[in-house]
Amino acid sequence: MEAIEPLWTFAADWKVRLVVLITIANMVLAVRLYTAMAKARVRVVKAGKATTETYRATQNEPEEAAVFNRAVMNQFESPTIFYALIAISLALGVSSWLTVILAALYVAIRWRHGYEMIGEHVVLRRRKLFVRSVQVLMALMVEVTLSALLWA
Repeated sequence: MEAIEPLWTFAADWKVRLVVLITIANMVLAVRLYTAMAKARVRVVKAGKATTETYRATQNEPEEAAVFNRAVMNQFESPTIFYALIAISLALGVSSWLTVILAALYVAIRWRHGYEMIGEHVVLRRRKLFVRSVQVLMALMVEVTLSALLWA
């Protein structure tokens, strides 16, 4: 136990700051995708491919705008688990340097996933990124759970 204790105690203030900044980076992704979605919707309306009524209930949205809508919705699926895990780890004071590393890896993959969705949109590559992000999220869940059991 003593051999792994530095994961929780070394530079604890920096560890918390980094976890917060990493979490904000994921929020920035959501805002970035919202902005891209809004611009895409304006483009399709100006091009006459949709009307403002299309967005009353977001029905029959042209694909070039719908992909942005899906990218935004995707930020409120597995990332909600990420936010909960980070909040739990900070509230209990059990975040470790492994938490920081896993959180950074998760957010980096989510950024790649988000840009794959609104960029080239190669479905198999996007799926691999999604699967990797869920694997990292599961590892983070295990790490936070074990930290809570061992250090809380």
